[in-house]
Amino acid sequence: IFETHIKSLTKKVQDKINCIDTSKLSKNTLCCLNEVYINAELIIKADVQELKKIIEYFKSNFYCSIGYEKNKQTELYLTLSKIFIDDKTGLYKNFTNSDKKEHNAYHLVQTLNLKTCPYCNRSYISFVKNDEKKTRPQLDHFYPKAIYPFLACSFYNLIPSCSACNHMKSDDDSYNDEKDGNLVHPYNVKDSDFTFSYSFDNLDILKSIDEKNIKFEDEKKIKITLDRKYEKNNDYFQLETIYQNHRDIVIELILKEINYPKSYIDELIKNGFGTEEEIYRFIFSNYLKTDDLHKRPLSKLTRDIVEELGILEKIKLLIKEK
Repeated sequence: IFETHIKSLTKKVQDKINCIDTSKLSKNTLCCLNEVYINAELIIKADVQELKKIIEYFKSNFYCSIGYEKNKQTELYLTLSKIFIDDKTGLYKNFTNSDKKEHNAYHLVQTLNLKTCPYCNRSYISFVKNDEKKTRPQLDHFYPKAIYPFLACSFYNLIPSCSACNHMKSDDDSYNDEKDGNLVHPYNVKDSDFTFSYSFDNLDILKSIDEKNIKFEDEKKIKITLDRKYEKNNDYFQLETIYQNHRDIVIELILKEINYPKSYIDELIKNGFGTEEEIYRFIFSNYLKTDDLHKRPLSKLTRDIVEELGILEKIKLLIKEK
C-alpha cells in the first residue's frame, strides 16, 4: 500500500512538470526539472543519507552560490516553488489536505506512530482522524522547503513535531549545520548524543540531601544540564533552557532515591515484577528502553537522572539477589 502511495505522488510530481511552459526557461532550469522528473520517486522516498546526497547534487549542479535570499529570486527556485510549495496548487498543499483519499500527511503521521515530539521529547504529538474530528502534529521540514522546495514532500524530510519546536526551528539551513557536524537529524540520534544531568546553585542542598530533609521547593536550587555532541540541536530548539521548566521532575526523582526503601522494591519483586523494566515503569511511570522513549514525554530526562542517581543499579542488584 505504501509503495502505491509513493507511485501516486511520483506521478503527481511528473504531471506538474509536464504542465509547465518550458519555452522560456533557461537551460539550467530545464536540466534541473528533468532531473526531478526522472528521479521523482527517489526524491520522495529517499532516507536521511540519500536526502543529503540529493541536496549536494542539486547545489553542485543547479543552485547558484549567491546565498539563500538571492536564490529565492531565481527562475529555478520560483519554478520549483510553483511545483512543490505554491500556497494554492503546490504538491505539499495537496499532501496536507486531509480530505484527500490518497496518501497524505495523516497517513504519514499514522504510519510513523511517534507518540512525542522527536526534537524535544516534551510534548505528545496527537493523531486523531474520524468522521467527527481530525488533528495531527505539525510537520517540520528538517531541510526547509523554503530553501529546498524539491524536498517538500520527501517522507524522511517531514518530521511530526510539536508547534513549539516547529516554530523555533524556522527556516535555518539545517543542511549546512548538519554538514558541519553541529546538527543531527532526529531519526539519526543515538542515545549517547544527548544526556541530561543536574547541578546545584549552592552547596546547601547537598547538606539537605545528606540529612534527608530535602523538600519539593528545593527544585529552585537545581539546574538541569544537557551534555550534547550536537550544539545546533540545542540552539535550534533551546533544549537546555526550556528543560529548566522540568526541575520538578528532578527533585521528585531525588526524593524517590532517598525515600524508596529496599523493602518496597523487594515487595514488588515478590508480587511478580520480575524485570528491571517492570519495576522501573511502576515506580517512575515512564519507559526505560531506548526504543520506547518516544512513547511518553520527558522519558529521556527521567531515565538519565534515574541512572545518574544510581537507582537503576539498585534495582538490578535486588533482582539479582532474588
